[in-house]
Amino acid sequence: MNTVELLSYSLDNALGILGQVTADLSQEQADWHPPGMANPVGALYWHTLTSADYVVHQWCMGQAPLSQREGWSERTLALAVPEPDHGAEHAEHLAHMRTLRVDLPALHEYAAALGEALRSWLASLRPEDLERTLQTPVGELNQGQLLETFVIWHINAHCGEISALKG
Repeated sequence: MNTVELLSYSLDNALGILGQVTADLSQEQADWHPPGMANPVGALYWHTLTSADYVVHQWCMGQAPLSQREGWSERTLALAVPEPDHGAEHAEHLAHMRTLRVDLPALHEYAAALGEALRSWLASLRPEDLERTLQTPVGELNQGQLLETFVIWHINAHCGEISALKG
């Protein structure tokens, strides 16, 4: 098994677990405001997907994210406040996440389309492509590091958070 195959396996697992923890999610659960600083489950689900979309399409491929190219953003969100730019302070992002409300069936569709796009992109790579270094807002990283940390690990981390909030 080479590095691309290993990352493909890991991505499939992460997306599969995300699908499992959100499959029975109700709109009421998605919209519920948990106490303290936790974000609504729907906002976490949206954030998990759009972050992976942004990292792969914007940072790695130099393209607009799928959500922007295919109109998914308009179909999946009703924002109480505009999304802060990517250079915004952490507090602005937290406040934004608390205002998100998602259209759950549309978000599930987006998850399926994004999963297909991510798998297709990864399948097109050779192990040496993972060493390609990119300048990102968080510093210089190679594609393998971006995929492992900002896509696969990120999905897995939020799967746990979503599961905990669902109870």
